[in-house]
Amino acid sequence: MKRFGILTRYLLPLAALGFTLPSQAEVDGSMAFALDSIWNLERPSVSQISDSFSSKTSKSGTTYRASAHNTPDYLIHGEEAASVLYRYKRFNATQSLWGDLPRLDMEHTRLLELSMPKKRYLAFSGPGKGLFSVTDWQRYSFLHVVDVSTPSAPVYYPLLADAYLGERVLGRLAGSPTLNYARLVPSELDAVGDPSAYEVSLYALNRKGLEPVMQDGHPLAYALTREAGTWEITPIQATPVTDAQDQAKRPFTSTALRVAPPAAPQVEANAQ
Repeated sequence: MKRFGILTRYLLPLAALGFTLPSQAEVDGSMAFALDSIWNLERPSVSQISDSFSSKTSKSGTTYRASAHNTPDYLIHGEEAASVLYRYKRFNATQSLWGDLPRLDMEHTRLLELSMPKKRYLAFSGPGKGLFSVTDWQRYSFLHVVDVSTPSAPVYYPLLADAYLGERVLGRLAGSPTLNYARLVPSELDAVGDPSAYEVSLYALNRKGLEPVMQDGHPLAYALTREAGTWEITPIQATPVTDAQDQAKRPFTSTALRVAPPAAPQVEANAQ
């Protein structure tokens, strides 16, 4: 996490010169429509609990708390550390399966409730601070989801969303008993370096953690591509860029990896 602090010291001066993106950019409508099609109109019920938090500073750090009862707190402590607190549980909020996460910008964060049959989730959804507030990385938002279906045994999921999608990456697949998560990984960049295509992998928020959703023996995945300014989504059976990034243990902020296409089969000449 210290690398975020170092980079921020170099990039924050750019903000003073006007090199920033809009703080609340809107998601592309066609992209949102394409992603929503994954959920087949079975999205969970989503309600906002709070968009403002009281803060209290102590020896432990600064705690941000919604006025609603039995909801998680967000604790900022140390140089760049943060935790999500729920009842007597404390979860590290700056680590994920795909790299370090920044602290949330609590001034622009919301606390949401997502409800499904027999399931209840509470989630912080907001942009990051520091580096993630001044560069193209503003397109990322961060989701700290807590499954509180069994209050005495909460399960925590640190997630991220690309392309200003926020909580739109959370949904429910047809017949799924749990919340699902759509992870976007840029697979192509345009001439100015913006993602023009993504690989989308689906996960289930299970009791033991995130688990890839399988279909017909392979992970359920999609290609999200921009054609003539419109985003379209199609099923795929392989995610080579995502797999290469994960195998190389590259963080989610890595530039899209170039993956060579599979070699064409060689045809041997007929013996004379």
